Amino acid sequence: VVLLTFVFMVYGHDLQRNAIALLPGRQQKRLTVEILHAIEVEMSRYVLTISIINVLVGLAYAACLYFFLAVPMDEALLWGTMAAILNFAPYVGPLIGMVVMLAMGFLSFDTTWTSLLPAAIYLGLHTLEGQLVTPIVLGKRMALSPLLLILALMVFGWLWGILGLLLAVPLLVCVKIVLSRIEGMEGWAKLLE
Repeated sequence: VVLLTFVFMVYGHDLQRNAIALLPGRQQKRLTVEILHAIEVEMSRYVLTISIINVLVGLAYAACLYFFLAVPMDEALLWGTMAAILNFAPYVGPLIGMVVMLAMGFLSFDTTWTSLLPAAIYLGLHTLEGQLVTPIVLGKRMALSPLLLILALMVFGWLWGILGLLLAVPLLVCVKIVLSRIEGMEGWAKLLE
């Protein structure tokens, strides 16, 4: 994925220019350029929004560890950073985070209930973020219906697993952009809002 991303960053504009040159009419070329530019802008907004949400989840987790469990600030920030980074990977990231937080809890605290608390806080924050905050924020920011957003995550996750979860929102945004730019399909794009 990293290699593919690098190659697209280096050679993507040439590929885009050559593909557009194959289109027969000037109007088709202009429409295609507009669609590709709109997709690029929306994907940048999506990545920025997800990054901000993940940073806030990491900071919230670090604050919970620091204030509720008296974990030293540097350690709390370490665990918060881990939570933020793992939150980029749907399902697998939080699962790894839960296992790590269970291990950290049992290695750091003496009583069983206190040992389970870091993982419980992690699960609570992740559930709140994944089921409520992210669909609402992405729905408003990307002008998508939160209901359709959740349905897309469910369908693409069911079809393609983790890869489908990663691609669900970008694909939904791309479909909306294409529908809004094609004459006669604007109503379908409004349906996604």
